[in-house]
Amino acid sequence: MDLRSSVLLLQEHPNDDGVLSLQHAAIRAIALALFRANIRWRLLSEVTRSLKEWLAGVDLPTKVKRFIYAGLRETFREVQRWGEKHMHMFPDDAARYTRNNVPRVHRGEHLRMFYDCIVWKPNKYHIDDSATARKIAVEECHNWPVMQFQFACVYAMTDLLENDVRFDKYRLRAFRKQIGDHCVYDFWIRVLEDKMQWEKLFRLDGLSPNQLISLVFQFAIVNGYFELMSFLWDKISSQQQEYIGFLNWKKVCFSAEHREVIRFLCTRLCRINSVGLARITWTSFYDKVYHTLEDDAGNNVLKTESIRKLKCLLDNWCSSLRSAMLSKENFRAFTDSFVNNQPETFAMFLEYLDKNQLSAAREFVDRFYDKKKTNEAKSLRQMVIRRQQTID
Repeated sequence: MDLRSSVLLLQEHPNDDGVLSLQHAAIRAIALALFRANIRWRLLSEVTRSLKEWLAGVDLPTKVKRFIYAGLRETFREVQRWGEKHMHMFPDDAARYTRNNVPRVHRGEHLRMFYDCIVWKPNKYHIDDSATARKIAVEECHNWPVMQFQFACVYAMTDLLENDVRFDKYRLRAFRKQIGDHCVYDFWIRVLEDKMQWEKLFRLDGLSPNQLISLVFQFAIVNGYFELMSFLWDKISSQQQEYIGFLNWKKVCFSAEHREVIRFLCTRLCRINSVGLARITWTSFYDKVYHTLEDDAGNNVLKTESIRKLKCLLDNWCSSLRSAMLSKENFRAFTDSFVNNQPETFAMFLEYLDKNQLSAAREFVDRFYDKKKTNEAKSLRQMVIRRQQTID
């Protein structure tokens, strides 16, 4: 079993009865315990390297080491995603060097102080971004007003933002000088200083929202700030929702990182124009499929990452878009993985095909099999037959 297969196994859903395998639970517990014990405020790359060296020397069976390594890989990848997402909270420093010509440390390095606050979702290698942000804002930043304000803004924590004692007009004025160049903080400072700004900024008579609101939406959607996006969504007209959603959808699918944003937008945009959504999604989807079709001598990292992103998209798209992508061009994604003998990708697509699609997809598989009856093709075809028997 290679690392890619190990990662796919770690990402598997619970069984039909909702019970996770003991193996998954044990590996996850070990990976998170190792992360918490070693991370503190150190660089993520440094901890990754030290744990990899430790794991290579520890006296454990090779298979167990492989699973622990895959679990650590999932853990560190999710922490890296969390860190990269929150780096965008900080305005770019105009001055990259101090007066003494020393490189200025990016404000995003403060995030390393909050690794101990990370809240993990049960039974998954997923960070609960919202719960983590609230824990940081309320507990860790109680005496750090500007950082508390930043987390409250990007997560739309109105209970904190509307606290006039905590964020009075003098503090807001100071914040404008410090971080007012960032569109999200500019927006919140405006509406907190002057309640009339809500009506001025959220005019419903235009095809597109106010320029500042468009920038805030773009920031929230592209960087995965689901809470801020959903808070603002109902404050704009349906025409403006369509404009904003379709404008940013391809970027969301290209990155395939932000699960809640994908789920939220897909459900709503499909109601507006399911055909148009499928049309603009196909290129991003098949681009990832294409990278999984390379043989093992190719770019293995890109291949593994593409499989991961495909799984994220298929997990979080609505059933309508998922069905449209899988059946597009005579089940091209599915049959290409069959023709190119890619069992991991083929098995993944097979899990998402419903009963009707599976029958249609098998017809195309049989046609290719009749042309090239190899042992590998026979094995993949048997997977389809077994899947049909399970569904029936």
